[in-house]
Amino acid sequence: MTTTTPLRRAGVAAGAALALGATVLAGAVPAAAATLGDHEISGVQFVNDDCSRNEYAIQAAITGTTDDVGGFDRVRFEVWDDGTLKDSRILEVQVGTTRDINAFLSFVGLYGTGAPGVGIIIRDVDADGDPVGTLETVDPFFPDDVDGPCTFDVERIGGPTRIETAAMLSEQKFVMADTVVIATSRTYPDALAAAPWAAQLGAPLLLTTPTGLSAATAAELTRLMPDDVVVVGGPTAVHEQVIGDVQALLPGAVVERVAGDDRYGTSGAIAQRVVQDSSAELFVASGQDFPDALVLSALAARHQAPLVLVRHTEVPAETASAVAALSFDDVYAAGGPTVLSDEVLDDVSLGMPWTRYSGPDRYDTAEVVLGQFPAEGKVMVATGQDFPDSLTAVPVAARTGAGVALTRPEAVPAGVLGEVERLVTGFSFPLVTIVGGELAVHDTVQTQLQGLVDGLADPAARPTGVLTDRNIGQE
Repeated sequence: MTTTTPLRRAGVAAGAALALGATVLAGAVPAAAATLGDHEISGVQFVNDDCSRNEYAIQAAITGTTDDVGGFDRVRFEVWDDGTLKDSRILEVQVGTTRDINAFLSFVGLYGTGAPGVGIIIRDVDADGDPVGTLETVDPFFPDDVDGPCTFDVERIGGPTRIETAAMLSEQKFVMADTVVIATSRTYPDALAAAPWAAQLGAPLLLTTPTGLSAATAAELTRLMPDDVVVVGGPTAVHEQVIGDVQALLPGAVVERVAGDDRYGTSGAIAQRVVQDSSAELFVASGQDFPDALVLSALAARHQAPLVLVRHTEVPAETASAVAALSFDDVYAAGGPTVLSDEVLDDVSLGMPWTRYSGPDRYDTAEVVLGQFPAEGKVMVATGQDFPDSLTAVPVAARTGAGVALTRPEAVPAGVLGEVERLVTGFSFPLVTIVGGELAVHDTVQTQLQGLVDGLADPAARPTGVLTDRNIGQE
């Protein structure tokens, strides 16, 4: 152990032919390359007086064929504009399996005036991320232009209640979603375990009162019109009335409940649905208190790993059964020995090495966990005094590459602030997203974060396009 079916509409390309009017630049695909099946690209360009932002969601069925690392095939999704690679993300599919994966790409600014639209490319890559084949190329692809919120320094997404904040976060950060996950707003365990799975599904995590579907959640479901809705937790946590409300609202959707006999059984049931990547990790959190587990959920989501719940000194039978069915080489937990004993971590790890992330208090622990995130220019900040905002931020953080930081209501602790600075320093357009209303995260925090961003040195150079005839250039 250590301790420390195809769719066409504006802004959407689908199927093998993708968008109308798009130039498909198909590269040679090696015989051993991953196979691309049904796929769909949607894109939005938010435009307002302050700035603009491009966001692209790619859903694709990928069959893994080549063992790049640990029995997994790697695929990279890219968005280009005028010869500049704007964003990319590598995802993995186990060799010999077909998996529906979701990739999210974004960049600040309008797409350039040289080549029309943007370029989207899906590549087969090797263990080092170097291209070995092209699975699909679309150039140009045109996003929808919409009026919408946009910033590239510090933004706040928050409503008067936790349920409305979750709906607002979904509305502003999910261009589309075929799946939505719903959990109770009253307690944290189900949402904690569900957040990494929701991230993998490309799904927002919405909240509801136990006795009936909340109005804000119903409105967001109506906007998204998902094909699948997953309700996590048993009928005590989320009553059958909620499922009936969802079915009445979305008569064509498949509504499924995923639950166990208690919070440990529910977390175990969810853990077995998470599709692990080559890192083969397991994350462990307390089922008895939330603070140390909040940011750990975000780290589990980033690593595409399951998260299970245990008691302070006991591995519940439901958790033990779920863990026995999982494959993992490393275990990570959050919280000191007063939260999770060494013995319980030994038991849940089944002989595999485990790492504990902890500090003197919840914010010190949050700082340690946040330090595990690589700097990608984005971070989400939520209160450490309660659970809903930070957990509903996890699927957004995972899709954008952001870490999740916890703050006191009136000020960001110094250590956490230092990690926020590390995550956004040196990026052309850093983005710090405060999740929650002013009662949860006071204006003083926004002022503090704005001062940090304003004090960052400007990057030596911002990317500029060099091609005018097409978007996708040569790396």
